[in-house]
Amino acid sequence: MKQLLLCLLFCSSQLIAADDQWQHQSYKQSKRLPDLHHAVDVKLLETMQPPKTFELEDNKIVCASCHGLKDMTEIPYDKVDKKAPDFLRGGPYKNIQSFCFNCHDKKASERENIHILLDENQAINKKNCLFCHQEIHEKRDHKLGQAQLKLRLPPEKLCLGCHLKSPHLNAIEHQDAKPKPEMKKYMDKQAQDQNIILPLAENGHVTCISCHSPHQKGVLEPSNIAGNQIDGDIKRGITYKAHSWDQVFRNDKQDRLMLWELTHNEGIDIGYERIEQEVLLRLPAKDGRLCLSCHQFER
Repeated sequence: MKQLLLCLLFCSSQLIAADDQWQHQSYKQSKRLPDLHHAVDVKLLETMQPPKTFELEDNKIVCASCHGLKDMTEIPYDKVDKKAPDFLRGGPYKNIQSFCFNCHDKKASERENIHILLDENQAINKKNCLFCHQEIHEKRDHKLGQAQLKLRLPPEKLCLGCHLKSPHLNAIEHQDAKPKPEMKKYMDKQAQDQNIILPLAENGHVTCISCHSPHQKGVLEPSNIAGNQIDGDIKRGITYKAHSWDQVFRNDKQDRLMLWELTHNEGIDIGYERIEQEVLLRLPAKDGRLCLSCHQFER
């Protein structure tokens, strides 16, 4: 039994080593691409017009189409300098999407905003309803119970199909929080006074829709308390404007950002702006009203 176990361990380690071997070889040797890599030796679509510096072979994408490193196909993968300015042609780039848009149309590649639920005539775009709901609710004049909503997933998981779990500061801390009885009582009173809803997840924790309304204003009837929310241009989304505190903010972060740049060989530009427009919130957050619907602060 001991000999069998040793044999299995040895064979497994050999298989892992063999599977890992390609990373120490070049593309020319292994003919293997890294995970999540664009396909090569495929013809470029006629509608795509990449920069002239993006080399093609017979109108096909090859390694040299995207990478500017000399003899790229002969460099072992673990020796490739990914921080080299011309690792990606025209680089360096702040994000990989900026590089992709050299060939791909940015507008056509954007993910559809499924929260835009009304067309120019204020008619419901029913197709977008079905991203979250199993069926379309024709009557939207009163608040429905969770079972009646016919959601495709529990509300605390549904948003994660499109959004990150941490799309903004303090999102994680809020999602892991369960209001204590005293706070829950205060929230219920505030919801009643403000004529809004502050729903919680099934386990009683705060979730995305506790603060955010998933529906564009006007989808739910005025008589439906679940539709009471701020009014913002959902197509523009959240917007910001310059503020005099920007220089104070930058001065405060200067030493830490300089240390980061020296340590990681990468600069980060962080400034301060004030929110100009908010969307899909049950109450305004920029003046603190949304926060005060749950939290009490000493004055």
